Amino acid sequence: MKLSIGPLLFEWGKKAIRDFYHRMAFETAADVLYIGEVVCSKRNSLSPDDMMELAHDLRSSGKQVVFSTLGLVMDQEEVETTHRIVQLARQEGFSVEANDMAGIAVGEGGKLVAGPHITTYNPETVDFLAGLGVERVVFPVELSADAMATILKRIKHRNVEGEVFAFGRLPLTFSARCYTARAFHLHKMNCQFKCDAFPDGMEVATQDGESYLTINGLQTMSHRLYNLIGHVERLQSMGISLVRLSPQSENMEKIVAIWKSRLDNQLSGEEAMARLVELNKGQPFVDGYFLGKSGKDVAS
Repeated sequence: MKLSIGPLLFEWGKKAIRDFYHRMAFETAADVLYIGEVVCSKRNSLSPDDMMELAHDLRSSGKQVVFSTLGLVMDQEEVETTHRIVQLARQEGFSVEANDMAGIAVGEGGKLVAGPHITTYNPETVDFLAGLGVERVVFPVELSADAMATILKRIKHRNVEGEVFAFGRLPLTFSARCYTARAFHLHKMNCQFKCDAFPDGMEVATQDGESYLTINGLQTMSHRLYNLIGHVERLQSMGISLVRLSPQSENMEKIVAIWKSRLDNQLSGEEAMARLVELNKGQPFVDGYFLGKSGKDVAS
């Protein structure tokens, strides 16, 4: 299996984003890099032209670079931005990850990846998307291992790759409203980019003080980090081609190195998990969705 670094889901600013992907490209063993804004079109740290410039910089690393698009396309301006991203990607031979069916429609006929926000819940959907140019499917995070294995077994387009979100805060939903702005009593159109103060999202607690979810602008995410490093053998037996690590603000190079060592059988599942728990300041991970259980179930 290959390692991919997913699109950055948080607002870090242009320089930090560029520095992060340069490190991922030239200082880690990741195989695929996804770049681009998925959450909010108001974040302009990576415009389509910025994406192209960054992609050219990263290409010399030998890694595959994929352009990611918005998970919720809501107006004409966002449609036009999606068109621009697809146009630039096609000019230079890059693939595009569509995270909304608008992205699939715009990119039809080109090299496409169906992102985790496309509802590929059955083999018929995967085959339909393959007919539109989709070469890789990143399965929705709520699908169980059994469901993903069944899809991969039954699809007719055998050349379609399966990718699994394997590490990071689970991207659960999008909304037309900005939760972060609302937390500061601000309107979405005057958000003052408050999300840039939360490099890994803003944690939300219940009225009883129990940590519950993470909000990230328009996006709702899991509180705990999802981690499938204890299931590598099962992922391999399912026919998964890539495992996706979602960018974190701390220790990302070490996280990639641990995953690479696990995939190369240089670390056992128990040792790899222990090292990741240590990097996570002793906090446990979750893996419930993968096992067909509640998503908040703690990984063993």
